Amino acid sequence: MSRVVGEVSNAFAQVYKSILASPSGVFMFLIALPNRSGTLARLTSRLAELNLNLITTYAYSVSEDLAMALLVYEAKDSLFEKAIEELRKGGAVVREAYEIKITKAVT
Repeated sequence: MSRVVGEVSNAFAQVYKSILASPSGVFMFLIALPNRSGTLARLTSRLAELNLNLITTYAYSVSEDLAMALLVYEAKDSLFEKAIEELRKGGAVVREAYEIKITKAVT
């Protein structure tokens, strides 16, 4: 159990760092996808064709047939909805999607 908590903690730390490091903000997608070889690669390729840059990802198997993935991309104007559409066309179920913009940082 502590190993799982550690992995989740590391994943959230990476997401947080990604948000802060991206001046244009980020797109975050939590997706469900078939647990088959190459499925995640094909989905991320679809978004790469939109010229979206994958910053970080965390994927895990839920069962023999189902996997989940958290994808964090550098935000690009007007591509949020198109990215969701491409994920769905590629066979993913978009469970949650966020466009996060940093408007002001206090240090």
